[in-house]
Amino acid sequence: MTVTLAIVTSTPQVAVALANEDGLMATFALRAGRRHGETLAPAIRSITGLAGIELRDVERIAVDTGPGLFTGLRVGVSTAKALGSALDRPIVGVSSLDILAHPLRLLGRPVASVVDARRGEVFWALYEPVADAMVAVREPTVAAPDELAGLGPDVLLTGDGARRYADMWSSPVAPPEFDHPSASVLAGLSFDRPAWSPEKVTPTYLRGADVRIGWEQR
Repeated sequence: MTVTLAIVTSTPQVAVALANEDGLMATFALRAGRRHGETLAPAIRSITGLAGIELRDVERIAVDTGPGLFTGLRVGVSTAKALGSALDRPIVGVSSLDILAHPLRLLGRPVASVVDARRGEVFWALYEPVADAMVAVREPTVAAPDELAGLGPDVLLTGDGARRYADMWSSPVAPPEFDHPSASVLAGLSFDRPAWSPEKVTPTYLRGADVRIGWEQR
């Protein structure tokens, strides 16, 4: 059985999961705020220990490549790449917006995945259900929240950005349990996605780091 370690850090929630072809083995999630670096490594140690496996038993690593919080993505992708290099394992990168949309695929309606980008902006993409998958019909972009106001009531919004700006839109928002990308969903998606060598996996930022933006504005 191929054991996959899934890592999600694009929002304030840090999540880790272990899965194989038979399904989910274990999962962990913690709303860590900006403490991704302090939380991720202990979470990986905890979940592998509780599942009774060693890191060397992991045969593939899946990571949320964003868009999302700059620091969180840097921590998650860097950790995945370091583990992949140390263990000589391939890495599967999946968009945070894909991960958010996937659990809602059976509702038969368009879904907009919306991640809070801070600084009064959101990262988002629009998906349509096709068979048992969600297909992007608008590629990921960064926008002001009011740019999504015209999506209308047929589109379901999901993600922490959707929750934060819910009062601005006529579109309904998915329940709070869908606000953050799920490591177990990432693990499941990774079995149908291509795997790459660690050096080929990069985060999707869509925008410069907040500290750089602040410095340029000054």
